Amino acid sequence: MTFDTQLARIKANIEAKTKNSNIEAGTDPLHELADNTVTKSHALSRAYYRLGLVEKRCMEALISKLHPQRGDNIIQEMELSALEYSKAYNVTDKTAYRDIANAVQGLMHRVITADRQDGKKGRIELTLMIKSEYKDDEGRISCAFNPLIIPYLIGLRDKFSSYPLKNAVNFSSSYTWRFYELLVSWAQPKQDTDGIFAGWITNQSVTDLRNMLGVPDSYTWGMFQKKVLDIALKELREKAHIVVSIKQRKTVRKITHLDIEFIENSQTEIKLEGGELPKKKRVRKPKK
Repeated sequence: MTFDTQLARIKANIEAKTKNSNIEAGTDPLHELADNTVTKSHALSRAYYRLGLVEKRCMEALISKLHPQRGDNIIQEMELSALEYSKAYNVTDKTAYRDIANAVQGLMHRVITADRQDGKKGRIELTLMIKSEYKDDEGRISCAFNPLIIPYLIGLRDKFSSYPLKNAVNFSSSYTWRFYELLVSWAQPKQDTDGIFAGWITNQSVTDLRNMLGVPDSYTWGMFQKKVLDIALKELREKAHIVVSIKQRKTVRKITHLDIEFIENSQTEIKLEGGELPKKKRVRKPKK
């Protein structure tokens, strides 16, 4: 075997192992976008930003088309069609066309504040995209990720997490989706939990949590609990079978930190401070 032939074979084997299967699958008419996996660094999962539900849906769908170990994604534009969006998020074609068209501006101009890479102190502000285009005649959007945010999405070796896109497609609140991402980043390794999705974080700053979820500064604690936490916990329980327990910690009289525990188990019932599971109705035995 010649030098060129042997080297070509090695390159072909490496290419086959790292090819972007998500993009290739997208050309298959039987492929479902929701079957893709979303992978990102913990720093991006825990970043500060606020997106509406439609923008969040488009963002995660586009990220799911990246291969986390393949470097050529840097120069690739990712496309999302109205048909893909419609099927993944179970909306009408008309709604899908409207949604992807409306998402273009938000995807282009939202600023993400994240921790610096490699454990360096400080934070960095980035835009998600360097280009976002709505192709009306083709019924799709075409987006190019900011090269500076690419390290948070590909070439990841540690401190990252993944989740199936289908786990989040039914969320009706962007707050739920963001909270779910945080849980994924806080989850314990499944080899340590007998394969169960579970985890916790202690002494989580309420201020940081609000920022990570993109909650408006004008929200009081009561509004934050009612409009964000209660809704997110309810959706996580009903749509993802994840039960979350939140314990409040006070500094003087103000709630400043939270202890958060969670487990995926549709049969588990845990009383939540942000609300509680519905009580089972007693079945009366018939009188003899």
